[in-house]
Amino acid sequence: MESTAQRTSRIKSDDASAHSAYAHAQDFYDGLATYSIEPSGTSFLVYERTPNGQLCGSARTLELAHAKIEAWKNDDLKNGYRK
Repeated sequence: MESTAQRTSRIKSDDASAHSAYAHAQDFYDGLATYSIEPSGTSFLVYERTPNGQLCGSARTLELAHAKIEAWKNDDLKNGYRK
């Protein structure tokens, strides 16, 4: 069973995560997102970074990594938030 202290801590953590997701979405819609691709073994890590958060994904090829970035750039829904 969850104690009061554990519940309070979980709620604070959930709130912080929600605020971070919202701030990241706002930064994205404000044009503050930057993108990068980094090699990782035999695949690539793909990042979308803003001042308030980041998305990370992976791709097997460089072409798929670029396609993932293009898809992120064209998202109408970012972290559950619309523009």
